Amino acid sequence: MNFTQIILLLLLITACSNDDDSLDPTPPIFSESPIPLDQVSSFIPFGEELSATQQNPAIEYFLNQEAPVVSVTSGFITEIRLNTNVDDYEVWIKTSENSEWLIIYDHILQLEVAIGDQIMPGQILGSTGVGHRVELQINTMANDQDIAHCPLDFGTSDFISQHNNISAGWCIEQTVVP
Repeated sequence: MNFTQIILLLLLITACSNDDDSLDPTPPIFSESPIPLDQVSSFIPFGEELSATQQNPAIEYFLNQEAPVVSVTSGFITEIRLNTNVDDYEVWIKTSENSEWLIIYDHILQLEVAIGDQIMPGQILGSTGVGHRVELQINTMANDQDIAHCPLDFGTSDFISQHNNISAGWCIEQTVVP
């Protein structure tokens, strides 16, 4: 092999081993409930049929009063979106810069975080949104298709038991298309 071939081979190996474009498959771990579970008045389970063509891609918690919404895991805020139809916000969190997992909290008011903020489990994101509700959703991409996953599948045993103390019916399906 001549010098030019060696350089080209090294460039090819370096280009092929570039991890910048690969996604981190490490799933998040949910250790904190997003809201005080003792204040939940009702909920819509993950996978519940919302229409003939749509299943609920989140757990939707309803409370009788305003309550803080906290992060279920560590990560950083990647996006905040205004829900113009109800005048509250979505907060998007990733556990690492290149994580394949996206955690979405929908229906938050009185935001206490901003895009780029590092967050820890239990950190207040804001308060429950319009109608004293909040949704917890976790998505990945598979074959160019968003897939929503049952949030309890990512919970610690304490997270799961706290939910199960209220109901065993938080998730009807394991995954749905949002």
